[in-house]
Amino acid sequence: MEKRAKRLVLFTDAYPYGMAESFLHNEIAFTSAAFKEIIIYPLYIPDGAREIRREVPENVVVKEPLLPFDHKEREKLFNAGIFNTAPLFFSVSEFFGRRVYKSSKKSWLFASYLLTLRSILGNRKKMKEIIADLTDAPSTAYFYWGDKSALIVPFLKKRLQKRVADCKYGIPKFVVRFHGSDLYEEAKGFLPFREMLYRDVDYAVTVTKNGEEYIRSRYRNQPKNIATYYLGSFDHNRDCPNLFPYNDTLHPDVKPGSESEPNGPGAFNILSCSNVIGIKRVELIATAMLYLEQDKELHKILEENNISHICWTHIGGGPLLEPIKQLIIEHSGQGETCNNIAYQFKGRMPHNEVIDYYQSHYIDLYLLTSSSEGLPIAIMEALSFGTPVIATDVGGIKEMIVPDPKTPFCRLLPKDITGEDIADAIRQWIKENSKKNCAIAARKEWEERWSCTANYTKFADFLKGL
Repeated sequence: MEKRAKRLVLFTDAYPYGMAESFLHNEIAFTSAAFKEIIIYPLYIPDGAREIRREVPENVVVKEPLLPFDHKEREKLFNAGIFNTAPLFFSVSEFFGRRVYKSSKKSWLFASYLLTLRSILGNRKKMKEIIADLTDAPSTAYFYWGDKSALIVPFLKKRLQKRVADCKYGIPKFVVRFHGSDLYEEAKGFLPFREMLYRDVDYAVTVTKNGEEYIRSRYRNQPKNIATYYLGSFDHNRDCPNLFPYNDTLHPDVKPGSESEPNGPGAFNILSCSNVIGIKRVELIATAMLYLEQDKELHKILEENNISHICWTHIGGGPLLEPIKQLIIEHSGQGETCNNIAYQFKGRMPHNEVIDYYQSHYIDLYLLTSSSEGLPIAIMEALSFGTPVIATDVGGIKEMIVPDPKTPFCRLLPKDITGEDIADAIRQWIKENSKKNCAIAARKEWEERWSCTANYTKFADFLKGL
């Protein structure tokens, strides 16, 4: 029997279809080098994304998804999840034991997860295909997310244990990665079947130490092993404007902008980048800007630091974007204003365009105000471009940015903050740090701790060694 797996069976959300899971796209370059073959099973293919399939390494095989439809299509999910012979009674204890029936939100989450799970298990042909891929070569099963697809782990293990004689290479190890919303129940309000999943996971891999402690302290059933392997980001630097004062020349593609642009020379540029949904709390940034817009003390601070105004740019779309724009329209410039603020809403942008934005614009501060996070890639990328960060102290963020008064490049804010608190933090940052060498400190932090070359190589070696 061979000691090490040669095949990695990888379960994703939609990757390689569409443009999401960009961090997984970064990681697979390293895992593919560690295995003879990788087989990918997406959960589903988003509407219109079948034609948007990213290139994968030559030794990666992409199978048809576990679901032949988008799991957010309720009618199809209901029909597929109800009308089959997959197990059902295991869910009764969860429903009553966790008092799911007391909350309509919990009830819907419970139903959607159960229907998704039964839709997968009820597809006997697909389950047979997965079992064959896990048993006809030395294999490791790797679930990139700790929800949805990962819920099949207990059922797969049970089937393999029943037919252990057919597993000539032994029963594969099951590895599940946990990030943010698939780990912290507070993010969604409820995550069904946690105890069932943790009981059968061989290796729970968290992306933060905070996540590791969260599992250890919260659940009765524990994974056989828990380990933390950090994510990382690629170096897209190319002599970006933030680091230009410390380099000899700018890259020829860099075009920092003109005086007439809101974020051109003279502005103090603040960037935020996220989906505009409740958990990201982008409305707090908007409220903070409205406070700063009429702040006479800030006006003096800007003058003292030769700053003409603040420009807040947000990249990202979502259901709350229009209400936030309306808030700005209704309240911006009302009363006695000092005209301190300009606004830019870029909407959704492909990841490569976000990187292009960093490479062609000066950004003085990156702002993140989420109520829950795992280990935000967005912060890593900001640091790689020499962009200082102010972020809420949630999830694993405190593991990413440790404030240092000697070389400031970040500040942590309490989770429970208001728009006025954020305004105070921005005002204080400009007053104390606008003339300090924050860009080099941010870039150095990324080089030492958040390069994907180092972090993903370690993780690929871990998987290979199972």
